[in-house]
Amino acid sequence: MDLGASWIHGTNGNPVTALAQQAGATLVGTSYDRTLLHIDPAAQALGLRGRGTEAAENIFARAMAWAGNQEADTSVQAALDAVAPRGSLDPVRRAQLDFHVSSTYEQEYSGGAERLSAWSLDADEEFGGEDALFPGGYSQIVTHLASKLDVRLNHIVKSVSLRSGGVTLGFSDETTLDADHVLITVPLGVLKAGGIAFDPPLPRTKQRAIEKLGMGLLNKHWLRFDRMFWPREYDWHEFLSLRKGEWSEWVSLANVNDAPVLLVFSAADHAERVEQMTDQDIVTSIMGTAKQMFGNDIPDPVEAQITRWRSDPFSGGSYSFYATGSGGSDREEIATSEAGRLHFAGEAQSRLYPGTVHGALLSGHDAAVRIVQNMK
Repeated sequence: MDLGASWIHGTNGNPVTALAQQAGATLVGTSYDRTLLHIDPAAQALGLRGRGTEAAENIFARAMAWAGNQEADTSVQAALDAVAPRGSLDPVRRAQLDFHVSSTYEQEYSGGAERLSAWSLDADEEFGGEDALFPGGYSQIVTHLASKLDVRLNHIVKSVSLRSGGVTLGFSDETTLDADHVLITVPLGVLKAGGIAFDPPLPRTKQRAIEKLGMGLLNKHWLRFDRMFWPREYDWHEFLSLRKGEWSEWVSLANVNDAPVLLVFSAADHAERVEQMTDQDIVTSIMGTAKQMFGNDIPDPVEAQITRWRSDPFSGGSYSFYATGSGGSDREEIATSEAGRLHFAGEAQSRLYPGTVHGALLSGHDAAVRIVQNMK
């Protein structure tokens, strides 16, 4: 069960697909066409019967058009409030709009609507084809790539110093390592937290770009049961309620591992709140929703595994997003090399494919080209 990246998003022409083939990894496609919508009984009592997708999309389009006419970037939520103030929609329409925003944007980009940039929303590109999971785990790709490398674990880098003719790394155990070139691929959250001291300090333009981009949160909650009690023909289960983003996205592993396992996501503001809860309270909360979806006679999980990416000092969140006032040029600024010796790569440095494994991989390819050019 992958706690971090799980999918190849768009298998056609994707460089990760080629790596999976080289590694001999099996892929299993998941389809959003195989999605079952569950509606909160309390919402049904108010007359909520479906997603109301067309109405929600119309409001959202009007909000983005409004934002596009402003003199400065604004958040997605501010744009929505401008065209559809909180009191202007009845509870059913509000729930449908909130669900659209949460499932389409907050779950995708890992940032809350109050922070997502309206100007830079959907500024990324995609590969075609289906999304695919690894029944054997994403680590097959890592193992394949690392097969001929000298990989040293448990070396926490605390400082990076540019010197004449090279770079010196300082570790937490006070040892050092000299190198001709260094490629920094830590998550944006680590750079934001100042987890690595750079000497000399990074240029102010790079620091500002790091500050402007958002580091989002998408946590996973894996639940294993003693039996499968949900219809196995569906890959995705969605829960539409009056509570925005609360346990709204579920994935079944029935067609991936033939396992009685459900993956439940929490994203953005909901994830921030959930991460502060105990594991038992999280499971209890999830199961309260599960009973509304599948009935009161379902069993309790026999095991659970929960991520807390915001609290992880080596991550500081899940992946980057465009916060209000940020744009693609900020990603390019972070990716620039310093003194031809210090280089940067990762999903946050990918202008075309941020938030994805293939974005990180292609960013690394670009950095490798720069390193070779500088060596020559």
